[in-house]
Amino acid sequence: MSTCPACGHASTAKLFEVTADQASRSFVNPRQYPARSRELTHYLSSLWGRSTCDVRRCSDCGFGFADPFVAGGADFYNLAAPHPSYPTTKWEYARTIEELNGMTTAGKTIIDVGAGFGYFLDLVRDRLFHTPDIHALDYNQTALLALQSKGYKTFSVDLRDAAFDSLKGAFDMIFMFQVFEHMDRVDDVFARLKYLLKPQGSVFIAVPNDIRTCYMERHGSLLDVPPNHIGRWTTAAFEALCRRHGLQLSKCEHEPFNLATFLQQDIVDSFLCKAEKPGSVGEFVRGLPRSKAQRITQALVALAQSPTRLPAWAYAARNSSKLGSALWVKIDKGS
Repeated sequence: MSTCPACGHASTAKLFEVTADQASRSFVNPRQYPARSRELTHYLSSLWGRSTCDVRRCSDCGFGFADPFVAGGADFYNLAAPHPSYPTTKWEYARTIEELNGMTTAGKTIIDVGAGFGYFLDLVRDRLFHTPDIHALDYNQTALLALQSKGYKTFSVDLRDAAFDSLKGAFDMIFMFQVFEHMDRVDDVFARLKYLLKPQGSVFIAVPNDIRTCYMERHGSLLDVPPNHIGRWTTAAFEALCRRHGLQLSKCEHEPFNLATFLQQDIVDSFLCKAEKPGSVGEFVRGLPRSKAQRITQALVALAQSPTRLPAWAYAARNSSKLGSALWVKIDKGS
C-alpha cells in the first residue's frame, strides 16, 4: 500500500498494472521502430527498478498516481516522442486569458513552464504583458530556439533546479499547461512555485481531466500509461496540496464538453488502443512505412472499427457534463 503523494493518505487501491513492454508499446510501435522500442523497454525497467509499474488511486482525495511515482526524464521523451508537436490553441489558453482580462497585468512578470513553441505566450504578449517581462521554460532544443527568436527569456532546466534559487519572488504569475501531470516530487514543485511567486501572485495550471481518463479506461480506449502522465489530478487533490503549502485554490473548472471533438479523439484513441495488441490489424498498419498512403489506411481502419464504440458514445452522451479534456485551476499566494 503506497501513500498518496497529493494528500498523504495511506489508503490507496491498485487500478491496474503495466509491464515495461506494454508501456513501451503504447509509445513506440515495435514493428516500425524495433530498436527504439527495445531501448525504451529497457529504460522503463531501469526507471521503475522493476519490470512493472502500478497505477493506484487514493481513497481520500481521488488522486491517481504511478507507483513507483517517478517521472520520465529527458531520455524517456527522446525515445517516446523524439519529434513533439504542440497545439496552437487550447481551451485552457482561452480560459486563462479570460481570467487575466479581469486582472491588472501591466508591468507584471510571468513564466510559462513547459512553454513549447510559445503559442500561449504569443496570445498574451503586447496585449497583456510586455515581451521583456516574459520568461519561458522548456527542455526541447527546437522549442527553445523558437522561444528565443520571439524575444522571450528562456530556461532549459527543471523548475526545482538551483538555477532558480536566486529568483525568489521574481514572478507575478506562473503558467503550467499540461505539465504538472508529468511531474514527481509534487511537494517540491509547490514549494518552488510559492518561492518564485511575488506576494498576491497566481499560478494557472491545466491538467488532463481525470474523469475523462477514467471514462477512456473503462470503455475500451487507451490506458493512460506511466511514465508520461504519472499524476491524475482532482479538485480534492489540488486542495490538499494547496493547504499543505499555504496556498489558496481559488478557482477550479472542467473544460466544457464538445461532442465533435470528443468523437474524433475517441475514434483515434480506440484505434491506437487496439493497435497496441501484437499481431492486430492496427499494429500491422501502424508498422507500415510512414507515408500518405499509410495515414489514409490508418484512418480507414479506425473508421471501420468505430461502430464498436457506439455503446461507449451513448454513455458519454448521458454523462457529458464533466467529460471535457482538461481540468483548470487558479492558485493564489497571499501576502
